[in-house]
Amino acid sequence: MRLDADTCVLVCAGPSLDRLSAVAWAEIQRAGAVAAVNGALVAETCQRHGVRFTYAAAMDVVLGLGAKVPGFTAAWEGTSAWRVSAITEERAEAESHIREVEWWSDDPDEGLAGGSTAMVIGNWLCRPWPDDEDVQRELAEVSRRTGKPVPRRGFRRIACVGLDMVSGQGGHARGAGAHSSGFSDSAERYVRVSDGWDLFCQAAGRRGVEVVNLTPGSGLTVMPSLEVPPEWLAPVATARPV
Repeated sequence: MRLDADTCVLVCAGPSLDRLSAVAWAEIQRAGAVAAVNGALVAETCQRHGVRFTYAAAMDVVLGLGAKVPGFTAAWEGTSAWRVSAITEERAEAESHIREVEWWSDDPDEGLAGGSTAMVIGNWLCRPWPDDEDVQRELAEVSRRTGKPVPRRGFRRIACVGLDMVSGQGGHARGAGAHSSGFSDSAERYVRVSDGWDLFCQAAGRRGVEVVNLTPGSGLTVMPSLEVPPEWLAPVATARPV
């Protein structure tokens, strides 16, 4: 799979992010957009490799994500990425807000809430910005006020990294939070989130959008996956003999 201008890479916060090499991150940056999902914004490996995020997505900013992920609040406030959060009664500071729905939506203001922020932002990113003059005027004003260029939407290819989804293992990459992802709460919750990804992939395919998981060792079986080349994986550190 080519990571080209028609591809958006969703960088989730699973522990496999720590396995990716400098070569992998350089290739990821070739994509048309790179979106940080939740704590991936502050993951140590992303900071160490200077990953330039086009988007930063977090639906639970006002629900206390910053309390779970050290450094997230400051990073969210200071990022140059276009921030996207959920439409809630109390809205988080962000450049765009998404209405979460329980289905794949073709409405440019909505996204599939199937148990993962990556589903919500992935659905939303597959829709182009509306041509409506009022919307375009509002985007231009947001860009002027924040100094952030309006990034592209309407991608035909979604690639995921850090989407580990191993049943019962809800940990995160270093720096992305010590809490556990919700899918690991129970076997039933894991099935529900997996079903959400199945719906996501099926609906995307019907619309001509290719979805692929590039996460080494992922436990998610409902999403098409590709084995990454060996140079994408950093050497495993081994202890030297005493």
